Amino acid sequence: MLDLGTSLQRMARFLVALVGCFVVSTVAAEAQEPAAFYKGRTVQAVVGYPPGSTFELYMRVYIRHVGKHIPSNPTVIIQHMPGAGSLTATSYLAGVAAKDGSVFGMPNPVNTIEPLLDPSRTKFDPRQFGWIGNLNSEISTCSFWAKDLKTLDDMKKREVTVGSTGPASGSTIDAVVLGQLLGLKIKVVTGYRVLTDIKLASERGEVDGFCGLLVSALKTDYAAEWKSGRISVPIQMGLRKHPDIANVPNAFDLVSNEEDKQLFGLIFGPWAYGRPLFAPPGTPADRLAVLRAAFKATLADPEFIAEAQKLNLEITPMDGDKIVPLIESIFKTPEPVLVRARALLGVDKR
Repeated sequence: MLDLGTSLQRMARFLVALVGCFVVSTVAAEAQEPAAFYKGRTVQAVVGYPPGSTFELYMRVYIRHVGKHIPSNPTVIIQHMPGAGSLTATSYLAGVAAKDGSVFGMPNPVNTIEPLLDPSRTKFDPRQFGWIGNLNSEISTCSFWAKDLKTLDDMKKREVTVGSTGPASGSTIDAVVLGQLLGLKIKVVTGYRVLTDIKLASERGEVDGFCGLLVSALKTDYAAEWKSGRISVPIQMGLRKHPDIANVPNAFDLVSNEEDKQLFGLIFGPWAYGRPLFAPPGTPADRLAVLRAAFKATLADPEFIAEAQKLNLEITPMDGDKIVPLIESIFKTPEPVLVRARALLGVDKR
């Protein structure tokens, strides 16, 4: 006769053993030595913009060298994931991408304030990301093809029409906030796919130019037009002035109200970590340590340095553990300033 009690006990012991085997195998996989884990593996480098963007340029140069500084020298490839000013890529990295050290990405730093601006729709906390490092601190500008917009005084004389790649993009946020802080009439035309499309529209006279053009992009993608004077840069937006445009007014120096300064810091402060790299939250500490070590080794690699210099690519690196305190300081922005920013950017209308 079947002993039901004995059978249930055996079944219970079997299930316990099965779960134990699963846990052991999972722990073993997580504890796998980096050299063994990365051997023969392809590492995915996600960038939230299409080919031709400055973000993609930074990532492309970086991945050409970082693989040789990761144990077992895995292949590192770019995955382009454009959309919503790189918010699509940031959300993917935060919630979908593998959390095993085989994926990292370069978001637009403005994405890190989205949880403050639009908390009901943003499902990530940038403080939880595995920050690897930052390739360059950036300064944003407004740049124009229109011949009558050479100076800040020119911008005050009429309504300025700028192009934008989306409501959450830097090209929108920078323009709207700048207009509020300096009392400028700036009209934002959204719907452009990439900044290159806005450039073409500016050359046709459909818009005057755009805000959110970084100095590093002026020195690479737009170098010929900038040097020839085809582009004018009447204003810059940063917590400090960029030395290459020291004669251009900095919006931060033109605001005196404390709340205005806090709004400025909220919107433009993230450019202090302007070309950041991070792994998804939950990436094992030892794998994150490998990616951080590879970052430091790459930044010291003579071949990487030579290529960056050849392309006139600005490199002002920052270690990953320095990024979180900067984000923490931005997350301390007072609620009234956040309310004002949400109203300015029409968050409730997105």
